[in-house]
Amino acid sequence: MTERELIEKSVKVHQLFFEVEFPPMLSQFFDLDSDELLDKKIEVLTALKNGKQIADIPNFYDILELYPKGDDGTSTHWD
Repeated sequence: MTERELIEKSVKVHQLFFEVEFPPMLSQFFDLDSDELLDKKIEVLTALKNGKQIADIPNFYDILELYPKGDDGTSTHWD
């Protein structure tokens, strides 16, 4: 990914984050400053913007980079 693409995707993530009804209890685990998982973040935030429920978004918990990990290294979550 070029630096320009990285910047464009980062800007898109920021725009989407502030446009969606992101669950307040989970927003603390979303790292807006991270350049990791930008494509997944755009996908998930777009799905939220389009009215999808968290349970219907397969990668939702993957984008919560600051979410506590379980003993096996995967995110523990609830729906």
